[in-house]
Amino acid sequence: MNKKMNVHINFKTSILIMFLLAAYNIYAVSKDPYSGSRIFWDTDSELTLFPSGNYARIIQLQDGRIMAAAESGGGISVCYSSNYGKTWTSPELIVRQQSLIPYAVPDLIQLTDGTILVGFNPRPSSPYSENRKFGIRTMISHDNGKNWEGPIFIFDAQYISDNGCWEPSFLELPSGELHCYFANENDFTLSNEQCISMCRSFDKGKTWSDPVRISFRPGSRDGMPVPIITDNGEIAVIIEDNGWPGYSGFRATTVRCPLSDNWNSVIGADSPNRNIIFANTNDKKYKSAAPYLRKLQSGETIASWQGDYGDRKGVGESQYDMFVAVGDKDAKNFKAISAPFNLSLSQHSLWNSIAVVGDGSVIALGSIGDPNTGNAIKMIKGYPKTYFEADFGTPVLDGSASGDTWTYKNAQQVFMGNVTKNKTTADFLYDNKYLYFTARVIDRDIYTDKVDNDGIFLSLDLENACDTYPQKGMFQFFLDVNGNVTMKYGDNNNWHDADNTEDITYIVNTKSFYYDMEIAIPWKLLGYETAPVQNQMRVNLEIRNRKDGAVEKEIIPETLAKQSWSWMEFRLNKTESGIQTPLSDNQNIIAYTEHGTLNIKSNTDISGISVYASNKFYIGSDSTKVYIDDKEFSSTAKYNLANVLNIKLKSHEGTERPYKLYTVNYGEFKTFELLGVQGTITRSEFDYSYYEINMTVPSGSDLSNLAPTFTLYSDNDKVYIDDVEQISGTTTADFTKPVTYRFVASYPNRPDITAESTVIVTVTPQ
Repeated sequence: MNKKMNVHINFKTSILIMFLLAAYNIYAVSKDPYSGSRIFWDTDSELTLFPSGNYARIIQLQDGRIMAAAESGGGISVCYSSNYGKTWTSPELIVRQQSLIPYAVPDLIQLTDGTILVGFNPRPSSPYSENRKFGIRTMISHDNGKNWEGPIFIFDAQYISDNGCWEPSFLELPSGELHCYFANENDFTLSNEQCISMCRSFDKGKTWSDPVRISFRPGSRDGMPVPIITDNGEIAVIIEDNGWPGYSGFRATTVRCPLSDNWNSVIGADSPNRNIIFANTNDKKYKSAAPYLRKLQSGETIASWQGDYGDRKGVGESQYDMFVAVGDKDAKNFKAISAPFNLSLSQHSLWNSIAVVGDGSVIALGSIGDPNTGNAIKMIKGYPKTYFEADFGTPVLDGSASGDTWTYKNAQQVFMGNVTKNKTTADFLYDNKYLYFTARVIDRDIYTDKVDNDGIFLSLDLENACDTYPQKGMFQFFLDVNGNVTMKYGDNNNWHDADNTEDITYIVNTKSFYYDMEIAIPWKLLGYETAPVQNQMRVNLEIRNRKDGAVEKEIIPETLAKQSWSWMEFRLNKTESGIQTPLSDNQNIIAYTEHGTLNIKSNTDISGISVYASNKFYIGSDSTKVYIDDKEFSSTAKYNLANVLNIKLKSHEGTERPYKLYTVNYGEFKTFELLGVQGTITRSEFDYSYYEINMTVPSGSDLSNLAPTFTLYSDNDKVYIDDVEQISGTTTADFTKPVTYRFVASYPNRPDITAESTVIVTVTPQ
C-alpha cells in the first residue's frame, strides 16, 4: 500500500516537473529579427542656432547649404550652414512682424526650379481688431535667399484666436502643384473644433486657391500638419489628434491619400486612412503633440513630437521633451523611440522639428528652456543605422584607436551617451583570428572601485538565434575600466560564466575625464576556426555608468538585454579594401593594402620607396580629350600641383570647356605649446582632414583658461574654435575637456577656394 502510494506520488511529481519545464520553455521563443533603422545621437554636435525663439525648421538647399528658419528677432529669421551643421551664419531677419501681429511657425521649401518659400502665421494679439486677422503668408526668394519678396497672401481666418488658423507646411507634388497645409478654425466659429485645410498654387507660390478640407474629426481638433510623399506614392500628413477614443490629449496621427486622388475626399474619424503612428500599443498611452515628419534616404520615415514619454509620464506640457521614432516606408509602425536632447525634468524641448540632410544624418531642432525662462533654439545630429559592420583589418592593440584604420573614420561607427551624458563612440574590425572592438567614453566621474565599475556590455549572437533568452552561439562580455573582462555564454535560456578568457587581449587607458578600450576576442573562443564571414549575426551594446552612487545603463533604442532578436544586425564585410592580390617583385618585395593601409614586406633591405598617386579624369565620353596647359593629358606625366593648372576639355564636335585646378593643403599646427609642453600631431593614414594632439601637463595645472602658443604652415591658414579666430598667445580656451580647432586653408589670393580640417587637442594632467 505504501509502495503504491510512493509510486503514485512520484508519478504525479514527475508530471508536475514536466509541466513546469514546459511552462518555463515556452518563454524561450525564436522571433523574427528586428528590422528598421535606429537613430544614434552625437552629443558633441549640439549647438545653439538662435539665442531665443520658437518653431525652428530646416531644409537643405540645392546648393548644398542647410537653411534654418524660426520665429526669432522680432519676426522670421533665417541662418545657414555650409558644412552640414557644424557652423552657422548669424541669424538675419527676412520679414519683421507688424505691431500687435507676431509672426509665428515658419516652414521652408525649395521648389524644383530653385524658388525658396518661407511660410509663416500672422497671429494678432489682444486687444483684437477686425482689421488684424489670423492668416497664412509666405516670403519668396529667387536667388538662393539673398533677396526676399512678400509677404504673399495665402489665407485669412477670423481676427480672434478662437477662430484662427495655424501652422503652415508646404509640399510640392511631382506635377509641380504646390500645397500649403494648415490647421483651420475658421469653419467652426460657433464651436471648439478644428480641421486640416490645404490651399493649392500652380504658379510656384505667387497665387493660391481657396482652401479645401482634408481631415476632420467631429468634436475634436486636428492640428499641426506636416506632409511628405512616401516611396509608395501616397501623400502622408502627420497631425496631432485629440479625439482618439480611450485617450486624453493629443496623439501623433497620420492621414493620407494616394497621389492620384489628391484629396478628393475628407479623412474622417473612422477612416482607415487615419492612424496613430506607433507600432507598439504601449507607446500610444503617452501624449505626442506638435508632430513633424520627414523621410530618410532609405525611404523609411522619421517622426518627432513633444510629449511625456518614459520617465516623463504625467508631466505637464511645460515639461515635455522632444522624442523621435522611425517608421516604415508607408509612414506607419513607428518605433525605436529616442530623446535627442534627453533633458532633465527641469527643462523642456517644445515645437520641435527634424530634417534629413545630404550626409545621411538627421538634424533635430528644439526650443529648449525651462518653464520660467525663454527658449533658445538648439540642434543636435543623429545617424540612422540598421546594422553595425566590421571591415577586415588588424589594429595595433595599445588601448587607443588613434593611428589605426577602423571601419569608420576616427572609429566613430557608433554614437551613444545622450542618456548618461557621457559621449561614447565605438567601432569594430576583424581578421581571420580575432574580432576587434574599440570604444571611447567621455566620463568625468569614473568609478574604478570594483563595485559596479563603469564599462560597456558587448553582446554577440553569432548564429542569429534571434531568441528571447540566451542560447548557444550567444555571448556577453563586460569590459570594465580596470581592464577586467567578464565573459558569459548562452545556453538553455541562461547566461553561464566562462572561465577561459586568457586568450582575450583587453587594454584600457583611463584618463581624468575619459577612458579608451580595445579588445581582441579570438574566433576560436567563440567556436570558429576563422572569421564566420558567411554568418548572419547580431550585436548589442550597453553602457554602464555610476553616477551619484546609482547605476544607470544606456541602451540602443528598442533593444532588450537578453533578447537577441532585438539587437542590431552585425556584418563582417567580405571584401578587403585595396589590392586583392599582392604585387610582388620576384617574391623579394611584396606590396599590398589592408583596409586602406599600404604594407610592404621584403626579405632584403630596401634602399628607398617612391609612391605616386595617379591622376585620372572621369568623362562621360570616350571621344572627349583633356588638355593641361595646352598639352594633351597623359596619366604617366607628372604635374606641379603647386601651380594653377589650366584644364581644357575638347569634345569630338570641337566645342571646348575650360577649368582651373587649384590644390590646397589641409591646415594643421606647425608647432603647438601649452604650459611649456610641446604638442605632437598624430595623423590618420586614412583621413588627412583630421588630426589629434594628446598632451600631458604638470599635475595641478589650471586648464580652464589657457592661451596656447602656436605656429601655422601658411599665412593663408586660419584656425577657429567655433567661429572665433584663434590668435597665438592671446585667445584662450577651456582645456578641461577636448578642444576642437577648425582649420580653414585657402589658396593664395583666392579666399573662396578653401579646405577645412580638424585638430582635437586633449590635455591630461600627470
